Amino acid sequence: MALKLAGETEFMTGKNAARARRAEIRSEYFRYLIPTIIGQVAHCCYCLADVFFVGLGVGKDGLAALNVALPIFTVYTTFSIMVGVGAATTISVCRGRGEEENVNRIFTMAVVTVLILGALLSVFGMLFLREIAYLFGATDLIVDHVVDYLAPISPFSFIYMLSSSMCVIVRSDGNPRLVMVAATTGNILNIVLDYVFVLPLNMGTFGAGLATIIGPVVTCLLLSLHFLRHYNQVHFTRRFFSPRLFVRMVRNGAGSGVLETSSGFVVLMFNLTLLRVSGETAVAIFSIISNIGYVGKGIFNGMAQAAQPIISISYGSGTYGRMKTVNRFAMLTALGFSLAVFGLIVLFPGQIITLFISSDAQIIAMGAPAVVLYFLSLPFTGLNTILMYYFQSTEHARITALIAVLRGIVLVYAALWIFSSLWGLTGVWLALFAAEALTFLAFYPVKLHLDARLSDGKIV
Repeated sequence: MALKLAGETEFMTGKNAARARRAEIRSEYFRYLIPTIIGQVAHCCYCLADVFFVGLGVGKDGLAALNVALPIFTVYTTFSIMVGVGAATTISVCRGRGEEENVNRIFTMAVVTVLILGALLSVFGMLFLREIAYLFGATDLIVDHVVDYLAPISPFSFIYMLSSSMCVIVRSDGNPRLVMVAATTGNILNIVLDYVFVLPLNMGTFGAGLATIIGPVVTCLLLSLHFLRHYNQVHFTRRFFSPRLFVRMVRNGAGSGVLETSSGFVVLMFNLTLLRVSGETAVAIFSIISNIGYVGKGIFNGMAQAAQPIISISYGSGTYGRMKTVNRFAMLTALGFSLAVFGLIVLFPGQIITLFISSDAQIIAMGAPAVVLYFLSLPFTGLNTILMYYFQSTEHARITALIAVLRGIVLVYAALWIFSSLWGLTGVWLALFAAEALTFLAFYPVKLHLDARLSDGKIV
């Protein structure tokens, strides 16, 4: 009997310890998650503000122009996120392994790389802006609006890129609250200036673009406090370049870079297909839908990025149980959020469309069913985002890139081509759902196989 009681006591003690560890990991995840989500929501709100104020001040031609500009604008975010996430992941894994010299070299390489790429893109954008607008689908009716929107952004694209990269790196460096404050302040300023420039000052799409680029300047200034007030664990170093570390950084961030590129590709493919199947009214509807989707994507990225430092450090130090637990929290959070949002979309589709353009009955009638069909994809989008970052955070770069290419390019293109041929406009709205669902069904078993291979030999 004594032995039985002792065994029960040991079992309960172990069970309580496991619960305590899970609670501690959950608390650490939410320490990153809450400020990250707030910052992402603020960023997405300014994107919606662009749509809202341009819709009021310019009309549906302005909305169509914003949708054409979005994939061009995505080029800047592609490189900044690729470098930022790649650096943050590599830094965290190296820190878990105690390689502090490599941490500083990677950080310095990341900043230098972003500034050089940003300067090159700024020059290219200023020289060939109108040609680029036509290349990405602008028509003669809206090309001036596209050029006006991008004109103030292109010369300062390096600032936008630096802001995006540093938000990821500073968050991973243990200061998610400062990132939240910096990003939120910059984005709130964007929203206020959107209103002022587009409506009272009647500056049209140029005003929206000008507001868009002022915010990152403020964000960069606030992020500099991380270094000026010596909160940083990463430091600049003179002897920083290493071909091996540079390739590793880029490889680790390639999946996020491809995902950002594919976001622009998705918009471009949808625009071209909608023009062929229905016309410019459908493109204006998709402008609203894609910007709502951009908010969801940003929030899912926030959930994944909040888990990234914990997963990468745990992977580097070999504490695999901690890594798996954090990923599980992130996946459950993404699933719960996506189901709740989709429920609201099903209940209020027409009201969601009227938030952005209340005076066009045709857009409201076409947009209400479209928004429901398109966002059937939302739960799978959330799960795939967490899944992709899990592979990325554990330096499985090839799997990450494959997920990004399949869900963002190959499967979307195939679904648009097949579904639009079979079901016309309805098929177009269902294409993303098919691409995301197939991606999850293909790669979730791969994640389970990876988990099974990893054994935790250390105390979490």
